[in-house]
Amino acid sequence: MPLSTIAFSILAPALRAEGSGIFSLLRNIGGSIGISASVALLSQNTQVSHAELGAHITRFAPALRDPLLAPFWSLDTARGLAALDQAVNAQAAMIAYINDLKLMMIVSLAALPLVLLLRPVRPTPGTAAAPME
Repeated sequence: MPLSTIAFSILAPALRAEGSGIFSLLRNIGGSIGISASVALLSQNTQVSHAELGAHITRFAPALRDPLLAPFWSLDTARGLAALDQAVNAQAAMIAYINDLKLMMIVSLAALPLVLLLRPVRPTPGTAAAPME
C-alpha cells in the first residue's frame, strides 16, 4: 500500500486509472518472476544438497552403526533404504529452504537503500493534506 501511494502521488488524476493498471501488471509480473526463480532455486538446491548428503552415506557411517538406528536405516532392506532416503530428502529440503530464505534476505537488504531515492509527497496547491492517524 505505501508503494502504491507513493507511485500515484505524483501522477495526474486523469492518468491514475492507466497508472493503476500498469502498476498492477508490473507487480504481478515481478511476483511471478520472483516466485519462479525461488522455486527453481529451491529445486536445484534440494538436488545439490541431496547429492552432498547422500555422498556421506556408507556402510562405515557412524549413524548407520548405531544400535538404535540400525533397524530403521538398514542398507540391506528396501524399507531401510526408503527410510534413509526420506531422512536425506527432509534434510536436503530444509537446507534448500534456508538457502532460499538467505538469498531473499540478501536481496531485500540490497534493495533497502533504494528507499532513500523516494521523494516526500508534497500536496498540490489548493488541496488539503490528509490527516495522519
